[in-house]
Amino acid sequence: MNNRSYSARQLKEQIKNKSLSPQELSSSIISLCNSVQEKYNAFISIDPDIISKEIEALFDDKLKVGDNAPLFGFSYSLGDNIATSGYVTTCASKMLSTYKPPLDAHVFLKLKENGAIIIGKTNMEEFGIGCSGESSYFKGVKNPWNTKHTAGNGAAAAVLTGVVNFSLASDVRGELRQAASYCGVFALKPTYGRISRRGLLDSASSLENIGLMAGNTMDLAAALTAVAGHDPHDVTSLRSEAPDYISLLEGNSKELQAAVPENWQDAPYLEDELKDIFQGQLKKLEELGIKIHFVQLPHFQHSSLTATIISAVEAFSNLANYDGVRFGYRAEGRHLQEMYTLTRSEGFSSKLKKFLTFGALVSSAKYYNDYFLKAQKLRSVITKELEDCLQRYDLLLTPTTPFRAPGPGILPGREELPDPAGYYTAAANLAGLPALTYPLHTKGLPYGLQFTGKKEDELTLLKAALLLENENTLAFPNFDFNNQGV
Repeated sequence: MNNRSYSARQLKEQIKNKSLSPQELSSSIISLCNSVQEKYNAFISIDPDIISKEIEALFDDKLKVGDNAPLFGFSYSLGDNIATSGYVTTCASKMLSTYKPPLDAHVFLKLKENGAIIIGKTNMEEFGIGCSGESSYFKGVKNPWNTKHTAGNGAAAAVLTGVVNFSLASDVRGELRQAASYCGVFALKPTYGRISRRGLLDSASSLENIGLMAGNTMDLAAALTAVAGHDPHDVTSLRSEAPDYISLLEGNSKELQAAVPENWQDAPYLEDELKDIFQGQLKKLEELGIKIHFVQLPHFQHSSLTATIISAVEAFSNLANYDGVRFGYRAEGRHLQEMYTLTRSEGFSSKLKKFLTFGALVSSAKYYNDYFLKAQKLRSVITKELEDCLQRYDLLLTPTTPFRAPGPGILPGREELPDPAGYYTAAANLAGLPALTYPLHTKGLPYGLQFTGKKEDELTLLKAALLLENENTLAFPNFDFNNQGV
């Protein structure tokens, strides 16, 4: 059984009618999970015993959970920087390769309340920084469409192959949406604070969100409905109540007005095929009743660099407590200073150490005013520019990434700062805005189409995606596990 073949309602109905037994569901999920892991290295932690127990408990407690739970019977995965006391939480780093948190993340508890079944913890870039698939201590994730290319992270590969109905992962500068674009699945980074960050081992606190991936718009809405809402134990959590996205999606849509940056083609390494596809999508959207307006956003092009500087400084600060004293990996040293040095030298990848060194440099007294302070000021300018634009229009429309999934070691601009993959995605993190990526495909690897919306207006993004999903001939086909990834 491929879980992507079932929508939320179909899977719930299978369990309610007892046409699917707990043993059948467990066996199917575990078998597919092992195959996905063997072929694509999508997971860091899988525990068949936990999977079987959760499924058995779900069937036993069906009346307690409630048939109206939006994720009743759904399987899902968590990125390995979201805390779970039952699994190790490694952040894909040697530093935390054996770490078991003493608590569960807020999203994990919410999903359990709503009847969802955790399958495992997915592979990712070390501490969620980047989307090249090169820095995980557990090796990179292979793209199921073509294993010579990266998947970005294991969450996207798990959703694409159908081993889970949806995945949760973190998004610092757009990594969640980039990986979804590389694999051809839907992803939503909600408004900052819409989903509680409690239990997220973050690297950049002011930018990083927990986001969601799914195989279709309705499943994305169902997952968001379950986990969104105020958390009194998280000071960054929004106090406003989250709506029931599923019921609201079924209503009528108003005519949408979409803005497109005039200079959207200035992205470095932008592929010619993507230009043609994106322009074709603009025509398709107009045929569907969405009005397209080209607008000037002069500072949008600096979003990736701005977010890179801020996230590097915040990561340098947040990761300072990984020193071998309290928890995690510890190297032996002749004295305390040597132990600190060896622990961080051996516990972090070379890529992460370069990033942290960059953060230390731009936040130092010598460069603070010229780099970090200017980046914070530019963040305010970019935020106001986007908010002013979205007062006039419902959506901002761009590609998700300038290029398709790269191969190992051949990421365009891989030695550059900022990472060119974040050209379109980083602005939403700077401004705390919701952004959704929609999968597009012609031949070969997929591309992504990105909608960015007003604060707390994830609903408009979901409606636009659903409209396009129902009509678009470029939506990604179902993944055939037996005939792909060779």
